[in-house]
Amino acid sequence: MKLTSFMKEIGFDDTKISNINKYTNNFDIKLPFLVINCDAHKDRLRKFKASAKKIKLAYYRLKCVYGKKFTDKQIYTMYKKELIKKTDWINTIELSINLSHINAWLKIINSNYEYGIVCEDDIIFKKTFIKNVNLILNQLKEHNKKFDILYLWNGNWARTKSFQKRILKINEKFIINKELEQFNAGTVCYVISKKAAEYLYKRIFPIKDPVDMFIGKYYKRLKIFTLKMIENRKTQKDKSPLFVSGKWAEKFTDGDTDTQSTHEDEKNRDSLKNIITNYN
Repeated sequence: MKLTSFMKEIGFDDTKISNINKYTNNFDIKLPFLVINCDAHKDRLRKFKASAKKIKLAYYRLKCVYGKKFTDKQIYTMYKKELIKKTDWINTIELSINLSHINAWLKIINSNYEYGIVCEDDIIFKKTFIKNVNLILNQLKEHNKKFDILYLWNGNWARTKSFQKRILKINEKFIINKELEQFNAGTVCYVISKKAAEYLYKRIFPIKDPVDMFIGKYYKRLKIFTLKMIENRKTQKDKSPLFVSGKWAEKFTDGDTDTQSTHEDEKNRDSLKNIITNYN
């Protein structure tokens, strides 16, 4: 799909990263590292920068599409142009999260690299992050375990981890599973191939689902792997061995007000269906 002037107006960006090589040397396997961050979330970016600096991680900041700035007219025009569905399943904020991840995919599609890493900004890396991602990617390559998407953090919001199939045991700490049922991992941090980014981009319009749930529908068509999470029996929450747990780990269940996720009343009020229906 070629971007129109209207699509660019609402935040789509398919331009290449001019100095992309600067962000591809973190691991043995070269791949660009992108972090999605909104201008409004300065504190998140500050914490992310500090965390990345400690482990000497180079990243490209991808400015998010900020959903609170959408006008009703823009939403209605998106609907008429068949970019979105008239649905109460998502609101303007969730729509903007979709668009932000689409922009990340477009950057990878327009690169010369087979894979890219996409992260959201509310994560803190463990000091061994680069070493352990190297271990994971190298072991997958050595054992010829090709994948389309690899989740480095998986929230298991659809409670489907019992359906995952073990693909590779690297050691007691790092086990790679394959998704075998429709799932929802969240979009905190994942490795995605150019091929998968192109595949998803061709199928996401008109947008009608949160992006994490949209990806989870393609478990049969794409080879989707996930790093097995560490179960914390005390808190009854899973955590990734690659990141320090934080508010982002509970944002879908505890209503963290600093995320773009919203409460149910906000979701109903700002749903795409409500805006489109009431637009005059």
